[in-house]
Amino acid sequence: MKIFIIKNHDGSLLGKDLEWVDGANASLLFTAQHRDIALNQLIELNAKNIHLRAEIIECEADKKGRPTLVLEAAALLSEAPANADQISAA
Repeated sequence: MKIFIIKNHDGSLLGKDLEWVDGANASLLFTAQHRDIALNQLIELNAKNIHLRAEIIECEADKKGRPTLVLEAAALLSEAPANADQISAA
């Protein structure tokens, strides 16, 4: 099943409470089953903040209706080495 989420220019995702979140908990994200619903929400957000740069992302949903794209990204982040900051500082 396809669902739609809204992603900000800095990678944050829109939550159900209409606040920008990191997407670590996929069940707290704003999701829409239809693109026009997501587009209406994006237009409302742009009316409040005219400098907002956000986009609608289409992704697959799991059995619970959560976006699998976000779940996969969170899994990749958790697999990152713990000393990544030390490596980049060297």
